[in-house]
Amino acid sequence: METKDLEYGNLKQLIASYEAKGRSESPAFLNWFLENVYRLDDVAAADAICDEQNDKGIDGIYIDHNEQQIHLFQSKIRQKANGTVGDVSLKNLAGSLTQFQKPESIDALMQGDLNTLLKRLIAKTDLRGLVEVGYEVFGIFVTNELLDQAALDYLKINKSIVVYDRQRIASETIDIDKEGGIAGRFTFDVSYVSPLEYQVGTEAKAYIVPISALQLVKLQGISDGVLFSQNVRFSLGGTPVNKAIATSVQNKAEHKYFPLFHNGIILLCADAQLKEQALTIENYVVVNGAQSLSTLYKNQSSISSDLRMLVKVIALRDSPLAQKITLNSNNQNAIKPRDLRSNNDIMLRLKKEFEQSKENYYFEIKRGENLPSGTTIIANDLAGRMLLAFDLHEPYSCHQLYRIFDDEYADIFGRREVDCYRIIFLRKILDLVEASLPGIKNVPFANYGLTRYFLLHVISVIVDEANKDRAIVANPKKFWGSKEMIAFYGKVDELLKGLIVDLNYEVAEVGESFDYKADLKSPKSVEEWTGKLVRDYQKDVQRGKAVAFD
Repeated sequence: METKDLEYGNLKQLIASYEAKGRSESPAFLNWFLENVYRLDDVAAADAICDEQNDKGIDGIYIDHNEQQIHLFQSKIRQKANGTVGDVSLKNLAGSLTQFQKPESIDALMQGDLNTLLKRLIAKTDLRGLVEVGYEVFGIFVTNELLDQAALDYLKINKSIVVYDRQRIASETIDIDKEGGIAGRFTFDVSYVSPLEYQVGTEAKAYIVPISALQLVKLQGISDGVLFSQNVRFSLGGTPVNKAIATSVQNKAEHKYFPLFHNGIILLCADAQLKEQALTIENYVVVNGAQSLSTLYKNQSSISSDLRMLVKVIALRDSPLAQKITLNSNNQNAIKPRDLRSNNDIMLRLKKEFEQSKENYYFEIKRGENLPSGTTIIANDLAGRMLLAFDLHEPYSCHQLYRIFDDEYADIFGRREVDCYRIIFLRKILDLVEASLPGIKNVPFANYGLTRYFLLHVISVIVDEANKDRAIVANPKKFWGSKEMIAFYGKVDELLKGLIVDLNYEVAEVGESFDYKADLKSPKSVEEWTGKLVRDYQKDVQRGKAVAFD
């Protein structure tokens, strides 16, 4: 993003969809900020906003349990492009913070004339309890202005105020391309048939026509997947459906029957015009048919002029309708929860962040992607499992993919701290865990799918009690490549050696009644096993036999 994108005229376009939900400018801007900079999902972002009368200068509340901080937001939009933030606004926010820094002052607020929405948010987040146990309170000032010197001087004095001005917001916003597809025109020869044309109100225009496969394989973006970028998945390779299509393509006697037993292709475009027996499309993407087109492309030497596919060309500019068409039309190979999230903003933002980083890792968000060689692949389902085990302490749920992409999707991925560096950080720890698994004497247990996530969880629990090392866990990006980070990985490696010894001992104590399949899926059993290993570790630390985390 560029700073000019946050100037008033351009900003109004950015927040238009949020204003359409009934929000005024300031909370709409904060809503956009929470989704695009704080990386919250749409529900969590909306829940954090409390901008109403009698809000005591607080427009939103977010609890960062990772850093053990309370973030109180105030947002401000300036129409003048050369507007600046001085120290007055920041001092006013600092004054508002004093009302939230002690349990007693929060009690007084709750008994006063606060608006109902803010009272509910304070109660829901247990703000009083968090302050009581030591969570720090920060004021987050969000604005499309730039800081002036007075503001910069004030921020040096008051460390409890954090400002996201135009420059910082632009630098921390990951631009994502939600449209995708091919920019340009392509013309189909339809002289051999009269396309069925129909208009759907003012929203869309559609043509249904059997198009020669010889033309279809010439569409751009088949080999690299760009043509299918709005699809919820790419070609899945050797599935029964794809094998059946390939068999039909290779049997030229069946080519003339192809439109009769194939579901066809759905192609969305910005515009479509039928003139003089030619159908011209502009800015197009295939949202259903990646399997078929990819199979045709790979077997194009077998295609004859008789092979045609039924194509539904839909010209529209309504994104919500396009998304609905995409989801409802994909039914040849079973749609999984992971597929339905593949075009979600959070996934697209993370993928773009991986691409922009200098790390040799690739984030796979769609099944069937053309994966690059020479890089370490991290699929988003693996990322979800790691975050679920390490951050949310639910290793017993890591086998349930629907939790990752459905029930707990926002809790797992829709958090401020979840960026590409956190995911790579957990992947490196998991690498150490997997390298330690051969040390487990019970071989079936060592190779069980949930065992690695259980150990990842145990490491998280142990480090949670640390000080500086917990800071590394809280914000890996801050320590990236540092001596502290390298030392941390070394400590984890040493820790695992001791954990494996203790685990072998505890499993031997249980004997033949040890049922790892049941225990690793039980929250109660996982808690008990974790407790045993943590106690064993703590004893070893006291005896000087185990590495201590700071």
